[in-house]
Amino acid sequence: MVVSVLQPWLRVQAVLWGAWCIAAAVDASFARPSWIALAMGASYASLVGILRAGRRVADIATIVRVVLLLAALAAGQAAPELRWWAVLVVAVFLDLVDGALARRFGATAEGAILDMESDQFTVLALSMVVVAQGGAPHVLVLPGLRYAFVLAMWWLSIPAHDPKPVNGDNRRGRRVCATVMIALLAATFPGAPPVVRDGATLAASVLLAWSFSGDARHLLARRRAAGVRA
Repeated sequence: MVVSVLQPWLRVQAVLWGAWCIAAAVDASFARPSWIALAMGASYASLVGILRAGRRVADIATIVRVVLLLAALAAGQAAPELRWWAVLVVAVFLDLVDGALARRFGATAEGAILDMESDQFTVLALSMVVVAQGGAPHVLVLPGLRYAFVLAMWWLSIPAHDPKPVNGDNRRGRRVCATVMIALLAATFPGAPPVVRDGATLAASVLLAWSFSGDARHLLARRRAAGVRA
């Protein structure tokens, strides 16, 4: 039941947020943090409802980190920059906490999906902050790759909600995600030189594109193998 509802949710999010990323790449005013916080809050609340999350301690930790992220975005234009950037750092590194709690108290498929989509919201938010601060619009490739992946898998009739598409092994995904998050935090650091900001996000975009291409190749090979067995 959850998967049947989640798939349309993922596709709607991919279309809407993908379009928003394109708009922000053309006009940086669309990357205004307060707008992003409001829209993202509505999107995330719908995800939590679909997954019926919040009943496990790991899920609560995941939700808390997204709430901190949204609070930092909403307050970013009024609060001192370094202060809200520090909140962004805390929100990002809480990902380590919810992972540890899931391993300690038990993980669920819904919790894994919540964690993966929370990471996507974090990448989207930080990328928009980079654009709002005057960064190069290529940073929007980072969230855009996920939306393109979801829509491509939809076109190919392949589910795109599995956090561990490569035979249950997501070590590569975790490492790439961590690298992308660090690059985005470096890019959003107040006073970061443009060459550092834009160079870090460009390198992260290339790395993430490589990771998604690997996932896509695996899913296509798995579908071909299933067709041969059938």
